[in-house]
Amino acid sequence: MNNSSIVVYVEYGSIHFDIKTMMKKRKMTKTQLAKRTGLHHQIIDRYYNNNVTRYDKDVLAKLCFILDCSLSDILYYEKPKKN
Repeated sequence: MNNSSIVVYVEYGSIHFDIKTMMKKRKMTKTQLAKRTGLHHQIIDRYYNNNVTRYDKDVLAKLCFILDCSLSDILYYEKPKKN
């Protein structure tokens, strides 16, 4: 019995997070956003720098509420590049 398998890598694109743009529109610093959302500064920093691997729906809701925006204003999908 052969238990080997072939793994095929498929490029699905990527999800990007951008709160910088909305923060600039609202003239808000990371410190101000952390205070207004009640989130730890490190969490704000991860979202600000797009270093999030798992998105928390409560964090997203707080960010959208405080930044007065919709999810599509701060989270977007980028299609894979075609070769």
